[in-house]
Amino acid sequence: MPSYLFYDTLRLNPGAGGVLNVSEVLLRSMRLSPGERVESVSERHPRLFALARRLKLSRFLLETLIYNAHRLGALVSGRQVFSVFPNYFLPFAPFGRHRDSIVIVHDLQYRTFPENFGRIKCLWLDWSLRRAARSLADVVFISRSSQQDFERHIGRCLRPAVIYSPVDAAGAGTLPDAPPKDGRYLIAAYHYYPHKNFVGTLRLFERMKREGLVDWLNITGNGAADVERMVDGMAPALRGCVRHRGLVPRDELLRLYRGATAFISLSTFEGFNLSAAEAATLGVPLLLSDIPAHRELFGNCSFFIGSEPCDLGRLSLYLAAHRQARPAWSNAPACMPAAVAGRYLALKRRAVSFNGATT
Repeated sequence: MPSYLFYDTLRLNPGAGGVLNVSEVLLRSMRLSPGERVESVSERHPRLFALARRLKLSRFLLETLIYNAHRLGALVSGRQVFSVFPNYFLPFAPFGRHRDSIVIVHDLQYRTFPENFGRIKCLWLDWSLRRAARSLADVVFISRSSQQDFERHIGRCLRPAVIYSPVDAAGAGTLPDAPPKDGRYLIAAYHYYPHKNFVGTLRLFERMKREGLVDWLNITGNGAADVERMVDGMAPALRGCVRHRGLVPRDELLRLYRGATAFISLSTFEGFNLSAAEAATLGVPLLLSDIPAHRELFGNCSFFIGSEPCDLGRLSLYLAAHRQARPAWSNAPACMPAAVAGRYLALKRRAVSFNGATT
């Protein structure tokens, strides 16, 4: 049975955000798969990982050193080791074309908003993604929308696959039948980034508040100071109705989801939107921007909001219908962690079966 080495080197970057959360859920679920031996780099090489953290080494350098060491070991021992890279980068290698690798491409946000990344970072990402496209690695996209962006800007991959991100929210309880005692609220559970469009979120909340649809806006994640600056521009009577809770424990976040009148995300760009997926898994109504990834993933259970002010009457009808019908998110089964892990492992099981049949 082949073994898998999961490059959890994203943990060296404290600002990795949602990508780090997804990779940790994926690693945990792959390790729980029966009959498979999956290890993380930090477990296999704890001293080297600790040294890299202490010296603040680039994860790209660390991945290159470890990958080539394991490639050499596999050639000597004849024992296959598959590598999983959870964030776009394939290490430099003097031989081979990464046939033993899986690399995940989350999105191409830098192509849509290059001003948020800088010229050098954009050139680096272009070069790295072109290497992935030309490689023999399994290149996994977290949505068809993300794959289409890649093919439009970079080109087609030799071995592409679309596997939705794992969503670890099932079994967290059911929605309450009555509004929470502290009032009706929207939940915006994500870190502050320019593309998250907090300005649009605050504007819609203000309209819904004035119409008596909600009482509060709860925000979680990083970026409290940035949000506070925007809140200062709201009417004085509304400023106290926006509560930035910062980073909250997982149990508290799930409680906030379950008690919300709706989850809101008016992002101008997403490759997947994990927070929306968590809310959808719990059956929370979704108020989402009308962008391709949202349409692909949440088309059966969301109220989509375009660039023009939305019709609050239609929005109110949507919330009432959702509360009554409580539709299940159609993509929930595909995003269960065990199902996602199985699809990742199947990529290399097929390779092993083919190699075995031809030797």
